Amino acid sequence: MMRASHFRHALAGCGLVFGLALATGASAQQRPYLLWLDGARLDIAKIIGLPPAQNTPEAKAEFEKVLEISQARTPEREKAAIADQRQGLVNFLDGLDHGYVAGTHREVRLLFREAQIELAILLKSVHRLTSRPRPFAVWNKVRVKPCPGARPEGTSFPSGHAATAALYAELLKAAVPELGEQLEERVKSYDESRLVCGFHYPSDLVAGDKVGRAVAKALLADRAFKARFDETLPEIRVALGAK
Repeated sequence: MMRASHFRHALAGCGLVFGLALATGASAQQRPYLLWLDGARLDIAKIIGLPPAQNTPEAKAEFEKVLEISQARTPEREKAAIADQRQGLVNFLDGLDHGYVAGTHREVRLLFREAQIELAILLKSVHRLTSRPRPFAVWNKVRVKPCPGARPEGTSFPSGHAATAALYAELLKAAVPELGEQLEERVKSYDESRLVCGFHYPSDLVAGDKVGRAVAKALLADRAFKARFDETLPEIRVALGAK
């Protein structure tokens, strides 16, 4: 089993930090294994499929949906959507009634960071397969107005935010099943924020959700990760205020 100290030492020895999530596709390809999983056994491309082709009725309908949602956003919803642009456990939990305090529960933070790095590497392997323009970058009769601030770059498909939310939800449900309904509601609002800001299409979110859940389930099925997860489980429950 890879202890947290071993994990950090391994990253330091390879010159890697959390920026590993931004590793190039080439470097990701050179590694036969990820931190925990065998990437060759998890066919992410097959899981997500392909987005609707440009200029098809399906693609146009998705654009109109994003346009409708983004135009109808209130200042309050826009503020919440901007906050949801941060992909961290504490940011995901901000949409829930919980007892988690940022900067505490070190082992929980390390565990979920490792899982998110795993997800990021796998996503990197499929992001180069498509080149889907984001809604705010597509002109139609009316242009989608993105939320203020930094605008995401690269392909719109699949959504990394939706994948992250699904990953968190699946892992947290395994630790605190009594919060399952609240966690799924949070996934919905977190995903919707990407439509509110005009950053993604609905099919991007569906694909990202599939990836996040597949990676979470694969991690929980991995003996080494599961042992580490079980060690951290009591702390996860305490962190979320579960009895």
